[in-house]
Amino acid sequence: MRHSILLLTALALHTAGSAQVRLTMAEYDVLKAEGRLPAAFELVRTTQDPITPRVHASKAPPARPKGGGGGVNGDCNCWIAPDSSYQLAMTPNDDGSSAAITIPFQFNLYGDLYNTLYINNNGNISFQNPYFTFSASPFPNNEFIMVAPFWADVDTRGDDGLGLNGGQVLYKVTPTALYVNWVAVGYFASQTDKQNTFQLIITDGTDPVIGVGKNVSFCYKDMQWTTGAASQGVNGFGGIPAVVGANRGNAIDYIQFGTFDQPGITYDGPFGSPDGVDWLDDQNFVFTTAVSTQNIPPIASSTFLCDTVRVCTGELVDIEMNFIAPEQGQVTVASSTAPTLSGYTEVLNTSGNNSVIVQGQFTPTPLEAGFHTITFTATDNGTPPLTTTIDIVVDVYYTTLPAPVIGGDTISCNGQGAVLTVPPLYDTYVWSNGYDGNSVLVGPGTYSVEVTAGYCTFGSNTVTVVEGQSPQPVIAGNLFSCGDDPTVLSTTQPFPTYQWNTGSQDPTITVNTGTYTVTVTSADGCEGTSAPVNVLTAPVPDAGIVATPPGPVFPGTPAIFSDGSTSQDPITQWLWDLGGLGSGTTNTAGITFEEPGTYPITLLVTTANGCTDTVTYLFTVIPTEIFVPNVFSPNGDGDNDNLEFTGVEYYPNSDLKVFNRWGQKVYESTSYRNQWSPKDVTEGTYYYVLTRSDGKEYAGHVTLLR
Repeated sequence: MRHSILLLTALALHTAGSAQVRLTMAEYDVLKAEGRLPAAFELVRTTQDPITPRVHASKAPPARPKGGGGGVNGDCNCWIAPDSSYQLAMTPNDDGSSAAITIPFQFNLYGDLYNTLYINNNGNISFQNPYFTFSASPFPNNEFIMVAPFWADVDTRGDDGLGLNGGQVLYKVTPTALYVNWVAVGYFASQTDKQNTFQLIITDGTDPVIGVGKNVSFCYKDMQWTTGAASQGVNGFGGIPAVVGANRGNAIDYIQFGTFDQPGITYDGPFGSPDGVDWLDDQNFVFTTAVSTQNIPPIASSTFLCDTVRVCTGELVDIEMNFIAPEQGQVTVASSTAPTLSGYTEVLNTSGNNSVIVQGQFTPTPLEAGFHTITFTATDNGTPPLTTTIDIVVDVYYTTLPAPVIGGDTISCNGQGAVLTVPPLYDTYVWSNGYDGNSVLVGPGTYSVEVTAGYCTFGSNTVTVVEGQSPQPVIAGNLFSCGDDPTVLSTTQPFPTYQWNTGSQDPTITVNTGTYTVTVTSADGCEGTSAPVNVLTAPVPDAGIVATPPGPVFPGTPAIFSDGSTSQDPITQWLWDLGGLGSGTTNTAGITFEEPGTYPITLLVTTANGCTDTVTYLFTVIPTEIFVPNVFSPNGDGDNDNLEFTGVEYYPNSDLKVFNRWGQKVYESTSYRNQWSPKDVTEGTYYYVLTRSDGKEYAGHVTLLR
């Protein structure tokens, strides 16, 4: 690999003024990146790289003046694309310069006449010496004699190691003009993620390419960065601002259009805070340095500084003119007129600022087909006041077609994109992303389209497509269906539409065993599909209880209750309720009942799959004795109406016989359950015999009262 050799002479490094240090380009880059280059030194090439003529293809289509409603009007353009007549000013480099170039005319820089100059890689031309200086200094200053369309740390070496993608600096010389084009150039150190494209033209003041009486033109296309890393920039911005203007080098004669250190279109005049580099996009400054006074008239800047702007009837047209007061502290008052355009109005006028914007708007009618003049006038408050007048010629072409209006979805779903469309009425379509056709599939971003129809060129409205997030539905529900019971599935959050793999479009579905998914649509129209879920059917257990002893039992008898369930799946959980007197969680439970009664013993069993069943076993505890009454009153008042033998209900098939005082049987039951409440016997004393089902006999008297 060939290494360029640089000679570094630096008093800061060597006490002897003539001492020289030989550095490779890599060594130079290291010193520059680390900020260890001395403040003043001379950069000289020991070998002059050959300058090879080359045909250049522009990397981007020529810009057109911007029209109303996001439109584009006419074909006026300050940019002159390099062709086969251009030469390469220098091979890919950082901080380099061309050899001395002799021009066939004299260039007037504030009274100093030059016909020899150097094209410096860092966005400027100089006249007495080449400049390697990569960090710009604002104007005026007494150090640099230059014309600088964009003085910043340009690096054309690229990041591919071959110098093929870092941009080019090209030039050509005519009898009355010098053209220099910085085309898609990167920044230090070999960065190409952002690139700048701009042009300088200087003339003898008679060349009509920029206008008679003018001798400098700055023209800008897409400007994307301001500062290299060695100038304290980060990712192309911040640090020491880039400078735009011209400087005689005497700290008196100069012009400055601004300094730039950030993205965006912020601009507060030539001498305010550093501005946004996007403000320069498509701008054109045309001015003269053939003066020796500091009272300079306002400088016009616009994308319409050309002979004729061509527009079409029915098109909303915006024409904007900027005026910059070159002297600090000046105030400029501007206005515009278009007497032959009936609908012309000023929609913006910022008179009074260092940087004045005048914007006119009109929609030409069919009766206005032909040529018209819009006159912009700006006057400063210098001594004496000076005025600049700019005439813009407008050629109105008759057409019945409207400007295109973009329709379509403005939300781009992940992996799907959005389709933008304009009516298929035009001959050609050029979208802002470079695609053609009346419909395009796009991702997130801001889009417009320029169309042509015969002679007319129309610009569309601007549409911003935002990224829509695809929904991520999650299916919720019991994924086990016990027995024949179906499961209800839904999503954890609602959506506008549903499409289940069962065919259902309802928010919920009822299913049995199977695999299920759902595709939903969000409010933005984006689709998303859930992860599949599996629903399983599990058998239901048949709960059972085995009691030992089975009962009935007498009070104080221990009872053991065991799980007697049957189940295809193993039972893993038990929950006992022992008549409200106890509980258990294993497959058996025991208790001793101290009081007679019938106790509901309940068992809830659960299988490994979560299916459940419940059973209740009525366990009887019988009393050891029956308590005999001595009186009862069957009068229907609900109190002691029946002949009750407490505890007889635990002895089924107990026999009761009742006799009156004369030994006559008045009542008999072979399965007495305390049900006798006589209505047809008189008050008195009655004799009873109760024979319990186990053979034990109770006999005695009872009094019946009404």
